[in-house]
Amino acid sequence: MIVKSVFLACRPDRAFELFTDQAGLWWPAARRHTKDANSTIRMAAAGRFYERSRDGTEVELGVVRQFEPGKRLVLDWFPGTGPEAPSQVEITFEPVDGGTKVTVRHDRGAVDDAVFGRDATTYDRSWDLVLTSAAAFAC
Repeated sequence: MIVKSVFLACRPDRAFELFTDQAGLWWPAARRHTKDANSTIRMAAAGRFYERSRDGTEVELGVVRQFEPGKRLVLDWFPGTGPEAPSQVEITFEPVDGGTKVTVRHDRGAVDDAVFGRDATTYDRSWDLVLTSAAAFAC
């Protein structure tokens, strides 16, 4: 399991909104799947987790399994594996003095141990980039 945390200088409800509705504003260009640095990335309460480029191209990135505003997201994560055997990501939003501690737990989910092990280094580096970018974005 990969576990990463970052401090965001905003309330948990705002931090949750940044991840679910506004990730396209700050998500690193190097970690986008449409190769459009200005794509929209959404994690919707209804279950969709996708990226849409300005030309309308969409990439399904996963499925939102749990959507608890200001508290928690659980995602089936397709990058690296696909919808037939997604890994699982849990993102929690914990109030702390002056803001929110955001913790990402990326586990194998339905993925075979060997496949997750093969991809773990990439996931680890990717979450470092994503969380550093989130922290740099003004809440």
